[in-house]
Amino acid sequence: MISYFHDLGEAIEREWRRRNYDEEVFPRLASEALERDPPIRSVGSAEVVDWIFGPAQAFCQPDHRELFGEPPVMVFQAPRFYIEALFWLSGTTSIHQHSFSGVFAVLAGSSVHSHWRFVPERTINSRMLCGRLERVATEILHPGGMRAIRPGDRLIHQLFHLELPSVTIVVRTYGDPRHQPQYSYLPPGLAIAPEEHDPLRVRRLMFLDGMARSYLDGLQQHARGLIEGGDLETLFHMFSLLTRRKVDPGLLDELYGLARRRHGDVVDLFQEVCEGQRRTRIVTLLRTKVTDPEARFLLALLMLMPDRDAILETIRMQFPGDEPLAAIERWVAGMSGKETIGFEFDDVNRLIFRGLVEGLDTEGLLRRLRDEFQGDAVDAHRERLLEHARQLAKSDLFHSLLTRSPLQVARVA
Repeated sequence: MISYFHDLGEAIEREWRRRNYDEEVFPRLASEALERDPPIRSVGSAEVVDWIFGPAQAFCQPDHRELFGEPPVMVFQAPRFYIEALFWLSGTTSIHQHSFSGVFAVLAGSSVHSHWRFVPERTINSRMLCGRLERVATEILHPGGMRAIRPGDRLIHQLFHLELPSVTIVVRTYGDPRHQPQYSYLPPGLAIAPEEHDPLRVRRLMFLDGMARSYLDGLQQHARGLIEGGDLETLFHMFSLLTRRKVDPGLLDELYGLARRRHGDVVDLFQEVCEGQRRTRIVTLLRTKVTDPEARFLLALLMLMPDRDAILETIRMQFPGDEPLAAIERWVAGMSGKETIGFEFDDVNRLIFRGLVEGLDTEGLLRRLRDEFQGDAVDAHRERLLEHARQLAKSDLFHSLLTRSPLQVARVA
């Protein structure tokens, strides 16, 4: 195994040296080397695991505080680049860019790979930007698939690993200071650099965490103090923490209102981001309890995709023989129950659910119910049925799937 990576690395090193170590050409050179001799023909993921448990190690493994991968395994080192095998034991990585150049190739597993574009509209500081985050394209990567890594905003992407473990081989430079900081992106439009070492902020957030968990008093007082006198970056992290800790909704609304009066419309974006994070955690928790691979695929899309059309498009790619809505109904039926999806997926709810996904308004939903059931019975329970449909449209679990529904709760304003 190591001989394969040694030969691959030496070939890339020779060619890159001839190009005077120009970072712009590195992704192409690395891609060409991997195309000539793909890792999937020479290496198995089990070999990497066996090697890391061997008696001697040829390379210095990355510091545990800087791990990207679960774990990453260094298999080749040169002065200006290295090769890693990245293992993934959980599904998702965030939407992110890179401050280095290179290429990655899928060795095992498959992944939903999404490309994004960020349009900045306001700079808070060098570590936080506000703007619009737009999905450009989505694809399914299988073993043998390979993509170049371009630094900065030339590659903003997200990978969700469908099979676990998944393994990718990454050939990359150590970094390019011209493309720092390395932002992560949060829908609908916040770019954040990795947490810097700010001892005062860390301590304040730790105290607030204890207050939010009722271990300490003073949450309202000190949260209000940060709103009045703190910076916007700290303010976002505070709201993210309080949302994660599920503090009293009334208190959270009060704090958002105070922040909005003090700092303006940027707080609306913070609230949208934090609510999106909250919904993602709900889907993530359910996914840990579901074993059916197709249902888990749907839950992955509910976490990753911004809207209905993106979900349906990705289902068509993964299951070209299925009608997407019929497939969704089949998968949701397999998870039916108030303890899982929040409602029983019976005949009435199936019709309402499909109508919400299709974007029917209230009259359209009623017509569909009348076509299926006795019209008099539907009319007799009109208001109850419509209120039930409104509650389904507000589902946190299916929020992204129901974006075309007029009944979905409006975004915060």
